[in-house]
Amino acid sequence: MLYAGITEDLELPKSENAPVRSISREGNLAWLAGIIDGEGNLHYPVQTKPSGVNKVPNDYFCPKLRITNTDVRMIRKISEIYVEENLTFFYALNSVKRYKNRKDTWKNQMEITLGSQQGIKKLLQLVLPYLVNKRVMAELLIETIEWVQEQPWRGRMSRQGVNYTLKPEFRALIDEMKKEREFHIEPSTITRKAREVLSW
Repeated sequence: MLYAGITEDLELPKSENAPVRSISREGNLAWLAGIIDGEGNLHYPVQTKPSGVNKVPNDYFCPKLRITNTDVRMIRKISEIYVEENLTFFYALNSVKRYKNRKDTWKNQMEITLGSQQGIKKLLQLVLPYLVNKRVMAELLIETIEWVQEQPWRGRMSRQGVNYTLKPEFRALIDEMKKEREFHIEPSTITRKAREVLSW
C-alpha cells in the first residue's frame, strides 16, 4: 500500500513483446501434448472422393488427428481444450461388440477426432513445443498441410490436368511420414544398461 495512488498519474510503458499465453492455457497444451504423444494417432491418408458438378472421382489429402481412450473424462478434457481453441471436432464410440475375439476385460473406447487440415495444423503448432516422440511426425504433417494449401486448384485437377497428390513433392512428404512412422528399436543394438541416457 506504500505506493497506492502514485500510479494514478504515472503513465507506464507498454510492453512490445508478443502476447503471453496464460499459465493455465500453457498447462493444458502441455498436458494435451503428452496425451497426443501417448494416445494420439496422426493419420495422413489420400482418399478418393467425387469432385465438381460431374462428380468426377478425385484424390484428396485427408489428414486426421485421433485420440482414443476408455476413460471418457480424458476425452471430455480434450474437448474442452478444443472448444477453447475454436477447433472443429467429432466423437465416435468404438464398441467392443464388433470384435468377435473380444475378451471380457476389453472396454468400449471413445474417440475424438480433428478432421480439417487447418484445425490439425493449428493444434499441432500449439502443442509442438511440448511434443516428444511425435514431434517429427507433427512437423512433417504441418509441412505437408502447408504445401497442400499452397497448391492452386487444390481438391480439383489443375489446369495442366495433374492432381497435387501425384506431384513428386507431395509423394516425398508422404514417404517421409511413412519412414517416421516405421521407426522402431533394433533389438540387436541394445544391451542392458543403467543410469545412462539413450545415445541413439
